[in-house]
Amino acid sequence: MLRLIGVLLLVVSTSRAELPAAPPLTPLPLFTQAGPALARGALVWLHGTYDKDAPGPPDPPELVGRMAGRVLDVFQFLRSRGNDPLVGSGEGLARGLAALRAGGYRRIVVAGHSRGAWIALTALAHPGLADSIVAVSVAAHGTRPERQIQARADWQALWASASAAPTRVVLVQLGDDPYDPDPHWQLDVAKAGAERAGLRLLPIFLPPVPRGHLGFYKSEFDETLGAVIADFADPR
Repeated sequence: MLRLIGVLLLVVSTSRAELPAAPPLTPLPLFTQAGPALARGALVWLHGTYDKDAPGPPDPPELVGRMAGRVLDVFQFLRSRGNDPLVGSGEGLARGLAALRAGGYRRIVVAGHSRGAWIALTALAHPGLADSIVAVSVAAHGTRPERQIQARADWQALWASASAAPTRVVLVQLGDDPYDPDPHWQLDVAKAGAERAGLRLLPIFLPPVPRGHLGFYKSEFDETLGAVIADFADPR
């Protein structure tokens, strides 16, 4: 047992020094990173917009821990409420993913919630940077009716920009989400874009539980959907 612990400590201490620099992406300190030589790949987590009174974004949902358990190094893209433009954040994500790929990660999964999910999907315009994308409760325009015209135009543009690549995409839309007033239309656009670009799309559309825009953070999400999502996004 002591020998095994010593080996594990040696692996951890060695691999941490081997993590590639990939700004604005940084290792998520909640998890131990094995490094690109030992890990099966990397998971990049993008949080949604958080309350202005909160000290920072919430801890990642249970699905991120599930993916880490598959020997994926976990990185995060921390974005502040005051500096989180869709275009700029998308460009930053692309730079970080390119650095992870150049640093030796063989498989890269990008997962995001809400605004983070929207930014995660911008990686579709850069073939080869992400093998899989998990986008849950995608939103970036708020709930005001006057913003919906722009939201629809931007959603269509997002999928129109997807380049031909065998990327796997999990698109999850939960019920009772005020940030998505027309989920059927949103899904139709995604299906058409995925078919045109040759993406492998797994839509999880209005499951019975959980519900609401923050349902991703409920235990029921990982209990009912976690294994299906993980197996699709990270096939072994």
